Amino acid sequence: VLAIIVGLGLAPVASASDHVIKIGDLGSKTGVFEGYGRWATYAVTMAVEEINAKGGVLGKKLEVISEDDDTKPGPAVRKAEKLILQDGVKLLVGAVSSGATLAVMDVTKKHKVVHWNAVSCAEFMRTTKYHPYYFSNQPDSRMQANGLAKYIVEKMGKKVYIFYTDYAMGQSDGRQFKTALEKLGGEVVGVAGAPLDTKDFTPWFGAMKASNPEVLFLAFAGTDSLRLMTQLHSFGMTKQYKLAGIDCFLLQQDLPAIAEPMEGFIQLNHYSPFNPDKQMQSFTERFRKRWGVEPNLTAGSYDGVLFWAEAVKKAKSLDADKVAKALEGMCLDNTHIGRQCIRAEDHQVVMDMHLYRVEKGKNIPITRLAGKDTIGEPMVGKDPVAGFSWEIK
Repeated sequence: VLAIIVGLGLAPVASASDHVIKIGDLGSKTGVFEGYGRWATYAVTMAVEEINAKGGVLGKKLEVISEDDDTKPGPAVRKAEKLILQDGVKLLVGAVSSGATLAVMDVTKKHKVVHWNAVSCAEFMRTTKYHPYYFSNQPDSRMQANGLAKYIVEKMGKKVYIFYTDYAMGQSDGRQFKTALEKLGGEVVGVAGAPLDTKDFTPWFGAMKASNPEVLFLAFAGTDSLRLMTQLHSFGMTKQYKLAGIDCFLLQQDLPAIAEPMEGFIQLNHYSPFNPDKQMQSFTERFRKRWGVEPNLTAGSYDGVLFWAEAVKKAKSLDADKVAKALEGMCLDNTHIGRQCIRAEDHQVVMDMHLYRVEKGKNIPITRLAGKDTIGEPMVGKDPVAGFSWEIK
């Protein structure tokens, strides 16, 4: 267990519990997605420190309690229940893995706890799994497909091979990108999924080559992405094909070590430390000063705490129903990327994003995408993959 007591000189004793409000930070603090989970902790903690420096919320200081979910649904559920029932958190931020987040949504729904997702991107969270206490500023797979598929077809090539990590996140991305590419006149020439934490990807390379694609679309994350890119590069495939992928494919802190294989890689994202946007640069400077490293896409966790704190102040209450109602339609301008607004219908944040190209180990923005053009229609209670088929047309 990682416990970060922010704004207090000593670890809390029983009598101190009335003077703090607890926030739960749940995710992958070790293992394949460590770079996401640990950086989310940094982001949540920085938000809490800034809020505490201004007096806290409702006259109380905030305390962060962080838990590692081992990137698995089972441990994530147990840790979420511990955070809610034992620690008494009023906000839960997490998880990292889509499978874990989907499982935790059942817990936050049952116990009526405001739940903020800033990393997971499976399309079911704001559709069939949606509940009134769930909010997200992570672009889900539908948003990413709406933003990136058009660029792929128009600028990179129409013949696309989709390769994804075979669990909730990768499956969602594969489905949504296949749908979007085909609607735009692209041709999906092949699809395949590899298990999470695969060590050797070369058995799939023969089918990729045989399908004769122009573009490889890759939906992996963490150390899986590092291994995949290294192996693709060693087979000459990073030069043979154009490559694009999801926002969390590789984090900025990973790129310098794998700059050559990643050169020219295209992805959609809501943040880069190399974006000249003034709001991003201000956030990057504060983050770097506090932690000694650059932030990454988990910076959305910072925003989640800011939104929740503002909603608590507006509601003048910690009651989850009142806070959730206050969050609906709320806009903030002081997030890590500037203005964000929560759409009331499905609690998805509407925000502008960018397409980035990797150049010499840095994510460089190439075009801006308006949030209203990527978010898609609200689909609460509807199946976002109704009628979908993996069949190659």
